[in-house]
Amino acid sequence: MIPPEGPDRSDAARDAVVAAFVLGWHVAELFHANIPGAQRRPAGADRLTGIGELDPLSRARLLLAQVRVDLEFAWQFGRSGPERPDTGPVQALLEADVRQPGQLRAAVADLHRMLLMALTAADFRLGKAYGLGRALAQTALLPDAKDPETFRRTFARFRLDNLLGWLADLRSAFPPHAAEAVSGSLQAWAAWSDAPTLGPAVDDQGQALARRPRRPATRPVDWSAAPDRESVTRALHRQGQLWRAVLSGERDALDLLSTDDYLWAADQLLGHLRRLTVRFLRRFWITTTAVAAILAAALVVVVVVRAASAVVAAVLAAAGAIGITWKGAASSLGRVLAQAQRPLWDSELDVAVANAVTWLPRERRTADRTATPAGAGGTDEPSRG
Repeated sequence: MIPPEGPDRSDAARDAVVAAFVLGWHVAELFHANIPGAQRRPAGADRLTGIGELDPLSRARLLLAQVRVDLEFAWQFGRSGPERPDTGPVQALLEADVRQPGQLRAAVADLHRMLLMALTAADFRLGKAYGLGRALAQTALLPDAKDPETFRRTFARFRLDNLLGWLADLRSAFPPHAAEAVSGSLQAWAAWSDAPTLGPAVDDQGQALARRPRRPATRPVDWSAAPDRESVTRALHRQGQLWRAVLSGERDALDLLSTDDYLWAADQLLGHLRRLTVRFLRRFWITTTAVAAILAAALVVVVVVRAASAVVAAVLAAAGAIGITWKGAASSLGRVLAQAQRPLWDSELDVAVANAVTWLPRERRTADRTATPAGAGGTDEPSRG
């Protein structure tokens, strides 16, 4: 599906992988959507609604429209390959006045199987990206706060390893820092699922600060309390939106960072460079010791002893000989630091973005506890990639 030759093929391949990822995400959302069995007339409205306030059927139709766009976008990169799966059966059921229980879900499941096989046959990267989108969406959608065990199963080691492996394999196809950030965030949620807690109720800025290494006090989740369950559910759904946003390129991962995040990353980088320099000096300890000894001797001779010019000349000659060796070692150190600085900086940015993108559950302020269902999202932001 992705021809190996031609101009801008690498960019086209990356775009196709991202499109396949978003396609898998939207198909998973459509499969797990709670659609009524009968067509309902929309109630009269006294104001315009946002995406987050659409009724379930309208949201499902929007998801199918996004699936069709994703499908069109992913398929345009190929010269040949399997026939594009037909979304008509799902469309017909969404437009029908009455649907049998499970009928729509079965149609979406059939569409999913056709997409998975067609994309994988066309290009293994597309099939893997589609599977990643599906699996990551289900990670945010399936856990049920009424059954805490579902969180432990969702973030179990064997399942997490699959997600991390797919992210690593497709790393170069996603925007910079995106795959690494989501990997770190998934591991943070896996650690959370082992000992679920709620952070303190703070504003958005405080939440960002709470993600820094010095975390505020937390308390265990009370799974029997509805507000705690709602907080956990909302946090995971919001987390899913952030995962999708950075992997799809909807949001630049670096836009999540604050000035403090950059300062923290710079401090970590300086620490790495300092340790690298110390290791280098230890490796060349003979040269380092000799240089220090010659410098000390030169100072003693010139300042304290005031020896004859011949003695001073001998000391300076020795210093020059050692200096040549030290110059070569210092030059090597400079080259090593120059080569290591960029990847080390990128690595620290990966960690900073992972901290910034991670949205762990926190207590909600009383004013935030509304009757809005946790799955509604409460936002005008469309589920797009």
